[in-house]
Amino acid sequence: MEENLVLEAIAREMQTGVLVLDPGGGILYSNPFLARCFSIIGDIRGKKIDAVIRDSDFIKAVEVFLKDRGKTPYDGLEINEDGRFFNIRMVPVKEGGDFNLMLFLREITEEKRVETLKKDFVANVSHELRTPLASIKGYAETLLDGGMDDRTTLKEFLRVIDKHANRMSRLIDDLLVLSRLESHEMPMVREPVDMRELVSSVAEGVKKQAADKGIRLSMSLDENLPKVASDRGRIEQVMLNLLDNAIKYTPADGMVNVKVSSSGTEIRVDVKDTGIGIPPGDIPRIFERFYRVDKARSRDLGGTGLGLAIVKHIIHSLNGRVWVDSAPSKGSTFSFTLKPAC
Repeated sequence: MEENLVLEAIAREMQTGVLVLDPGGGILYSNPFLARCFSIIGDIRGKKIDAVIRDSDFIKAVEVFLKDRGKTPYDGLEINEDGRFFNIRMVPVKEGGDFNLMLFLREITEEKRVETLKKDFVANVSHELRTPLASIKGYAETLLDGGMDDRTTLKEFLRVIDKHANRMSRLIDDLLVLSRLESHEMPMVREPVDMRELVSSVAEGVKKQAADKGIRLSMSLDENLPKVASDRGRIEQVMLNLLDNAIKYTPADGMVNVKVSSSGTEIRVDVKDTGIGIPPGDIPRIFERFYRVDKARSRDLGGTGLGLAIVKHIIHSLNGRVWVDSAPSKGSTFSFTLKPAC
């Protein structure tokens, strides 16, 4: 087999963009991956590099590299083209008196996204822990400075310390659960689960919480519902998170209704409330880690910002779907579906 055919096949199948330029900066070759990345249509041979890539720093670096025929050291460059990130290497190709330039563009968009997620995660965890830690430290220092002499003050301060310690404990528990879910280290037990019985049991557990706020909790459960192939413990966690949120964000005299129905091919659960609702712009991000519509209110109510992310991961791990329909001041309906047991 001819060497040129082998090289052509390699370049065609590479998941890295390849561009070859002549000494004047004209394009001699581009591979299919680069064409897909930059939405190139038609033959671009003979065109200048700025017809493909618009980044000014990159174009300047190419011009310098071509001008001195690759003698200037080049440490690599990252560019952002319409939200897609690429790491670029320049390789001089010299043969006799001829000089060409090969460019290798490796897409690093996903790496950038993961890097941003990690930074945001660390920043969010630090922020979430800083507030309760500061409160615990402040109240403890006050007690140590003589506040223990007043029994009323002592009891109140210890109550606040206990409240913030519980908040930190909930956050750590949710972080551990979410970490195990995201790394697929939490195996799902697939067994037939009676959703009528499960929903009734969880609703009974939050009935007092709803009654204390003056909220009416009701259920609408289809008769003869088939059992779902699911993990009972994890679905209980999903229901508890959804009902807890519905009660927290619904004002007094409001209503929360749980509906379980079957379409034959899937079992659907709807948790509907008459609460504060969610603005349209926030709905696409509502299942993200630490995302809150009203950060201050959520913290006051004891939320960790991880409950809905946990719900999403559990349902997706069970091959189900989860979504929300909501509008400000008109309440929210969180829904998920699961497959019936065979």
